[in-house]
Amino acid sequence: MEKAPVHKKEIPIIMKTIGIIGGLGPQATIDFEQQVHYAAQQYLQQFENRGYPPMLTYFLRDPPFKLNHDGTIPSVLTPHSHLLEVAKMLATNADFLVIPSNTPHIFIDEIEKAAGKKVLNMISITIEEIKRRNHRKVGIIAIGHTFRRGLYQKPLEELRIPWEGIDEKTSKRLDKAIFAVMEGRNTQEDAVIAREAVEDLRRKKTDGIILGCSELPLLLKSDVKAKDIINPTELLAKAAVHYAIEG
Repeated sequence: MEKAPVHKKEIPIIMKTIGIIGGLGPQATIDFEQQVHYAAQQYLQQFENRGYPPMLTYFLRDPPFKLNHDGTIPSVLTPHSHLLEVAKMLATNADFLVIPSNTPHIFIDEIEKAAGKKVLNMISITIEEIKRRNHRKVGIIAIGHTFRRGLYQKPLEELRIPWEGIDEKTSKRLDKAIFAVMEGRNTQEDAVIAREAVEDLRRKKTDGIILGCSELPLLLKSDVKAKDIINPTELLAKAAVHYAIEG
Protein backbone atom coordinates (compact mmCIF):
# COMPACT_ATOMS: atom_id res chain seq x y z
CA MET A 1 0.00 0.00 0.00
CA GLU A 2 1.27 3.48 -0.86
CA LYS A 3 2.20 5.66 2.08
CA ALA A 4 0.28 8.93 2.16
CA PRO A 5 2.38 12.10 2.24
CA VAL A 6 2.28 13.90 5.60
CA HIS A 7 0.66 17.34 5.67
CA LYS A 8 -0.08 19.40 8.74
CA LYS A 9 -3.73 20.40 8.93
CA GLU A 10 -3.02 24.01 9.80
CA ILE A 11 -0.85 24.55 6.70
CA PRO A 12 -2.84 25.08 3.46
CA ILE A 13 -2.04 22.62 0.73
CA ILE A 14 -1.33 24.26 -2.62
CA MET A 15 -2.42 21.91 -5.39
CA LYS A 16 -2.79 22.11 -9.14
CA THR A 17 -6.30 22.49 -10.54
CA ILE A 18 -7.62 19.50 -12.47
CA GLY A 19 -9.61 20.25 -15.63
CA ILE A 20 -12.00 17.42 -16.46
CA ILE A 21 -13.42 16.97 -19.95
CA GLY A 22 -16.51 15.06 -18.90
CA GLY A 23 -19.94 14.07 -20.11
CA LEU A 24 -18.66 11.09 -22.10
CA GLY A 25 -20.71 9.68 -20.50
CA PRO A 26 -22.34 11.61 -17.69
CA GLN A 27 -22.54 8.89 -15.02
CA ALA A 28 -18.97 7.80 -15.68
CA THR A 29 -17.76 11.38 -15.13
CA ILE A 30 -19.47 11.47 -11.74
CA ASP A 31 -17.85 8.13 -10.91
CA PHE A 32 -14.45 9.59 -11.83
CA GLU A 33 -14.99 12.60 -9.58
CA GLN A 34 -15.82 10.24 -6.72
CA GLN A 35 -12.66 8.26 -7.45
CA VAL A 36 -10.62 11.47 -7.27
CA HIS A 37 -12.06 12.29 -3.87
CA TYR A 38 -11.46 8.76 -2.63
CA ALA A 39 -7.86 8.83 -3.87
CA ALA A 40 -7.28 12.17 -2.15
CA GLN A 41 -8.55 10.70 1.12
CA GLN A 42 -5.94 7.96 0.82
CA TYR A 43 -3.03 10.27 -0.01
CA LEU A 44 -3.75 13.35 2.08
CA GLN A 45 -4.61 14.08 5.68
CA GLN A 46 -8.09 15.57 5.48
CA PHE A 47 -9.15 18.85 7.05
CA GLU A 48 -12.79 19.64 6.30
CA ASN A 49 -13.05 20.29 2.54
CA ARG A 50 -9.41 21.31 2.08
CA GLY A 51 -7.80 17.95 1.46
CA TYR A 52 -8.86 17.65 -2.17
CA PRO A 53 -7.45 19.03 -5.43
CA PRO A 54 -9.44 21.87 -7.05
CA MET A 55 -11.43 20.60 -10.03
CA LEU A 56 -13.20 22.15 -13.00
CA THR A 57 -15.54 19.83 -14.93
CA TYR A 58 -17.20 20.43 -18.28
CA PHE A 59 -19.93 18.03 -19.33
CA LEU A 60 -19.61 17.76 -23.10
CA ARG A 61 -22.94 16.95 -24.76
CA ASP A 62 -21.57 15.97 -28.15
CA PRO A 63 -19.78 12.83 -29.31
CA PRO A 64 -15.98 13.19 -29.21
CA PHE A 65 -15.75 12.74 -32.99
CA LYS A 66 -17.55 14.07 -36.05
CA LEU A 67 -20.44 11.92 -37.28
CA ASN A 68 -21.65 11.41 -40.82
CA HIS A 69 -24.62 13.52 -41.94
CA ASP A 70 -26.94 10.58 -41.25
CA GLY A 71 -25.60 10.20 -37.69
CA THR A 72 -23.51 7.11 -38.39
CA ILE A 73 -19.87 6.71 -37.35
CA PRO A 74 -17.39 7.34 -40.20
CA SER A 75 -14.61 4.90 -41.01
CA VAL A 76 -12.00 7.59 -40.33
CA LEU A 77 -12.50 9.47 -37.06
CA THR A 78 -11.71 13.15 -36.60
CA PRO A 79 -12.16 15.09 -33.36
CA HIS A 80 -15.34 17.06 -32.84
CA SER A 81 -14.59 20.79 -32.85
CA HIS A 82 -16.47 21.17 -29.56
CA LEU A 83 -14.10 18.69 -27.89
CA LEU A 84 -11.09 20.81 -28.83
CA GLU A 85 -12.88 24.03 -27.86
CA VAL A 86 -13.65 22.62 -24.41
CA ALA A 87 -10.02 21.58 -23.94
CA LYS A 88 -8.88 25.10 -24.77
CA MET A 89 -11.49 26.67 -22.51
CA LEU A 90 -10.73 24.48 -19.49
CA ALA A 91 -7.00 25.03 -19.89
CA THR A 92 -7.41 28.76 -19.24
CA ASN A 93 -8.17 28.01 -15.58
CA ALA A 94 -6.84 24.47 -15.03
CA ASP A 95 -3.21 23.44 -14.66
CA PHE A 96 -3.68 20.13 -16.50
CA LEU A 97 -6.50 18.10 -18.05
CA VAL A 98 -7.92 14.62 -17.75
CA ILE A 99 -10.54 12.80 -19.84
CA PRO A 100 -12.35 10.01 -17.96
CA SER A 101 -13.39 8.36 -21.21
CA ASN A 102 -11.39 6.07 -23.45
CA THR A 103 -12.52 7.00 -26.96
CA PRO A 104 -11.34 10.66 -26.93
CA HIS A 105 -7.79 9.40 -26.33
CA ILE A 106 -7.71 8.59 -30.03
CA PHE A 107 -7.20 12.35 -30.37
CA ILE A 108 -4.93 12.88 -27.36
CA ASP A 109 -2.31 14.78 -29.38
CA GLU A 110 -4.89 17.15 -30.91
CA ILE A 111 -6.50 17.74 -27.51
CA GLU A 112 -3.19 18.52 -25.84
CA LYS A 113 -2.23 20.89 -28.66
CA ALA A 114 -5.58 22.71 -28.41
CA ALA A 115 -5.27 23.00 -24.64
CA GLY A 116 -1.63 24.00 -24.54
CA LYS A 117 -1.50 22.11 -21.24
CA LYS A 118 -0.58 18.60 -20.22
CA VAL A 119 -3.30 15.97 -20.62
CA LEU A 120 -2.82 12.88 -18.46
CA ASN A 121 -3.13 9.91 -20.80
CA MET A 122 -5.44 7.26 -19.34
CA ILE A 123 -4.30 4.68 -21.88
CA SER A 124 -0.60 5.11 -21.06
CA ILE A 125 -1.34 5.07 -17.33
CA THR A 126 -3.21 1.79 -17.74
CA ILE A 127 -0.42 0.22 -19.77
CA GLU A 128 2.06 1.19 -17.06
CA GLU A 129 -0.13 -0.58 -14.51
CA ILE A 130 -0.14 -3.70 -16.66
CA LYS A 131 3.65 -3.59 -16.76
CA ARG A 132 3.79 -3.08 -13.00
CA ARG A 133 1.54 -6.10 -12.44
CA ASN A 134 3.58 -8.13 -14.91
CA HIS A 135 0.50 -9.45 -16.71
CA ARG A 136 1.24 -12.13 -19.29
CA LYS A 137 -2.05 -12.13 -21.23
CA VAL A 138 -4.59 -9.32 -21.12
CA GLY A 139 -8.30 -9.22 -21.93
CA ILE A 140 -9.87 -6.03 -23.31
CA ILE A 141 -13.50 -5.01 -22.99
CA ALA A 142 -14.48 -1.81 -24.81
CA ILE A 143 -17.28 -0.32 -26.82
CA GLY A 144 -17.08 -1.55 -30.42
CA HIS A 145 -15.84 1.55 -32.22
CA THR A 146 -13.13 2.11 -29.60
CA PHE A 147 -11.99 -1.50 -29.64
CA ARG A 148 -11.67 -1.44 -33.43
CA ARG A 149 -9.26 1.52 -33.21
CA GLY A 150 -6.83 -0.52 -31.12
CA LEU A 151 -6.32 1.96 -28.30
CA TYR A 152 -5.07 -0.76 -25.97
CA GLN A 153 -4.14 -3.43 -28.50
CA LYS A 154 -1.40 -1.39 -30.17
CA PRO A 155 0.63 -0.57 -27.04
CA LEU A 156 0.20 -4.14 -25.78
CA GLU A 157 1.51 -5.48 -29.08
CA GLU A 158 4.49 -3.13 -28.85
CA LEU A 159 5.27 -4.75 -25.49
CA ARG A 160 4.62 -8.19 -26.98
CA ILE A 161 1.87 -8.87 -24.47
CA PRO A 162 -0.84 -11.11 -25.96
CA TRP A 163 -4.42 -9.88 -25.70
CA GLU A 164 -7.94 -11.23 -26.11
CA GLY A 165 -11.22 -9.54 -26.96
CA ILE A 166 -14.84 -10.59 -26.66
CA ASP A 167 -16.81 -12.11 -29.54
CA GLU A 168 -18.85 -9.95 -31.92
CA LYS A 169 -22.24 -11.04 -30.55
CA THR A 170 -21.29 -10.23 -26.97
CA SER A 171 -19.73 -6.94 -28.11
CA LYS A 172 -22.97 -5.76 -29.72
CA ARG A 173 -24.96 -6.65 -26.61
CA LEU A 174 -22.43 -4.87 -24.44
CA ASP A 175 -22.55 -1.73 -26.60
CA LYS A 176 -26.28 -1.49 -25.88
CA ALA A 177 -25.67 -1.95 -22.18
CA ILE A 178 -23.04 0.80 -22.18
CA PHE A 179 -25.36 3.22 -23.97
CA ALA A 180 -28.05 2.35 -21.42
CA VAL A 181 -25.72 3.50 -18.62
CA MET A 182 -25.02 6.76 -20.47
CA GLU A 183 -28.75 7.33 -20.78
CA GLY A 184 -29.48 6.41 -17.17
CA ARG A 185 -31.73 3.47 -18.01
CA ASN A 186 -29.51 0.46 -17.40
CA THR A 187 -31.02 -2.62 -15.78
CA GLN A 188 -29.81 -5.74 -14.02
CA GLU A 189 -29.77 -7.46 -17.40
CA ASP A 190 -27.14 -4.97 -18.61
CA ALA A 191 -24.99 -5.82 -15.59
CA VAL A 192 -25.29 -9.52 -16.44
CA ILE A 193 -24.00 -8.84 -19.96
CA ALA A 194 -20.93 -7.04 -18.54
CA ARG A 195 -20.20 -9.91 -16.17
CA GLU A 196 -20.57 -12.41 -19.02
CA ALA A 197 -17.97 -10.45 -21.01
CA VAL A 198 -15.55 -10.64 -18.08
CA GLU A 199 -16.13 -14.38 -17.65
CA ASP A 200 -15.60 -14.93 -21.38
CA LEU A 201 -12.14 -13.37 -21.11
CA ARG A 202 -11.32 -15.37 -18.00
CA ARG A 203 -12.09 -18.56 -19.90
CA LYS A 204 -9.47 -17.43 -22.43
CA LYS A 205 -6.83 -17.67 -19.69
CA THR A 206 -6.17 -13.95 -19.29
CA ASP A 207 -4.54 -12.80 -16.06
CA GLY A 208 -5.69 -9.19 -16.38
CA ILE A 209 -8.82 -7.59 -17.86
CA ILE A 210 -8.92 -3.94 -18.98
CA LEU A 211 -12.26 -2.19 -18.54
CA GLY A 212 -11.78 -0.13 -21.68
CA CYS A 213 -15.03 1.79 -21.27
CA SER A 214 -15.69 4.02 -18.27
CA GLU A 215 -19.29 2.78 -17.95
CA LEU A 216 -18.16 -0.77 -17.19
CA PRO A 217 -17.31 -0.18 -13.50
CA LEU A 218 -20.86 1.10 -13.05
CA LEU A 219 -22.22 -2.12 -14.52
CA LEU A 220 -19.87 -4.44 -12.65
CA LYS A 221 -20.17 -2.62 -9.30
CA SER A 222 -18.43 -4.64 -6.54
CA ASP A 223 -17.06 -7.09 -9.13
CA VAL A 224 -14.72 -4.32 -10.25
CA LYS A 225 -12.58 -5.06 -7.17
CA ALA A 226 -11.55 -8.50 -8.45
CA LYS A 227 -7.76 -8.94 -8.57
CA ASP A 228 -7.63 -9.43 -12.34
CA ILE A 229 -9.67 -6.30 -13.15
CA ILE A 230 -7.81 -3.24 -14.43
CA ASN A 231 -9.93 -0.11 -13.99
CA PRO A 232 -8.55 2.84 -16.03
CA THR A 233 -10.97 5.28 -14.35
CA GLU A 234 -9.55 4.51 -10.93
CA LEU A 235 -5.97 4.61 -12.22
CA LEU A 236 -6.54 8.00 -13.87
CA ALA A 237 -8.06 9.40 -10.68
CA LYS A 238 -5.05 8.31 -8.63
CA ALA A 239 -2.67 9.75 -11.22
CA ALA A 240 -4.59 13.04 -11.26
CA VAL A 241 -4.35 13.40 -7.49
CA HIS A 242 -0.63 12.61 -7.52
CA TYR A 243 -0.02 15.11 -10.32
CA ALA A 244 -2.07 17.79 -8.58
CA ILE A 245 0.02 17.31 -5.43
CA GLU A 246 3.47 16.65 -6.82
CA GLY A 247 3.43 17.59 -10.52
